[in-house]
Formats: sequence, structure tokens, C-alpha cells
Amino acid sequence: MDFVDVVLKRRSVRRFKQDEVPKDVLHRILEAGRWAPSGANLQPWRFVVISDVEVKAKIADVCTEFSRKVWENFAPETARFLAGSGGTWNKSYMRMIPVLIAVCYRVTTEPMSEYALASAWAAIENMLLAATNEALASCVYTYAFSEEERALKGIMGVPEVYHLAAIVQLGYAEAVPAVPPRKGLEEIVSYDRF
Repeated sequence: MDFVDVVLKRRSVRRFKQDEVPKDVLHRILEAGRWAPSGANLQPWRFVVISDVEVKAKIADVCTEFSRKVWENFAPETARFLAGSGGTWNKSYMRMIPVLIAVCYRVTTEPMSEYALASAWAAIENMLLAATNEALASCVYTYAFSEEERALKGIMGVPEVYHLAAIVQLGYAEAVPAVPPRKGLEEIVSYDRF
């Protein structure tokens, strides 16, 4: 697929088929993450691939518990918008997604923490685009509370020196959402000065 087509086709999908993701396809997606740029080439990431049903169920329970708290604080229009695009506080569907990839990053010194997090997100974006190129659907789950991060890390056995950037959800789409609205370039781009 043409690169621009991949970028324009990628969507946050929340309804997945139960079809297994082939190992060679998963390998190419992980390779795309591995080849992401990183600050000072530290490559601070670790990818935890989760396909075990029991582990996914525990992750889904934690994400549901904390997502409910987040949704309680949304403005009504925000909740309506997210619900209209398939979003929900109930993350129980995560237990049925074929593959979850927890993207963790290690911070060695405080000034490097922003570089490490930005690097992890570069790896996430590479994996999202690679998934689209492989005809897979994806969505990113981001946590909101430090207690949630601790609980998720505990489930996956992530060492204390690592942080969790996000969980990438992968599988074949059961339903693809409509094209989301985007701001025009004239609203977000300036030249030479803000």
C-alpha cells in the first residue's frame, strides 16, 4: 500500500474479529516498532505481547475500572462524541482482542524521561501504521491514573524501572468507524513564527 494511503486509512477500531493474527504479520509489526527513531538512539522500549486469555481478562478488568472513573468526569458532549465513534468506559471487549501489545519504556535519568516517552510513542505509531499496511485494525489504550499503571504493570510483571506508555490493540476489524473529522492545515500550520 502507498504510504500516504496507509496514513489516511488507519482508524481507531474497537470491534475486532476473533481471527488469530499470523505470527509473521505480528513479527513485521514488532519490527516496525523496533525500527522507530529514539532520542539518542536509546531504544528505551520493551514490547509485551499478550495473547493469553486470562491475562487479557485481568487487563480488561483493570482498564474498565479506571475508564469508568475517567468517563464520569467527561463533559456530556465529549462522552457523546466518543460514544458516537465506538468509545465506551467498558473495556471488557479487550479480553476478546486477539493481541495486545503493552509498550513500556525505561527512564534512566530524569531529563531523559521526555525523550523516552516520545520514543515509545514513535514506536507505537510505527506499529499502528504497520498494522494498517498488513490489513489489521488497531486502537491505542492510554491509562489515566498512576494506580492503573501500577495494576497493569503488576499483571504483566513489568519491572519498576519501566513505565507503561500505552497498550496497542491488534486484530482484524469487525467494523471500521467512519472517517473522523480533521482540522485543516490552515488551522494547525504556521511558517517561521507561531
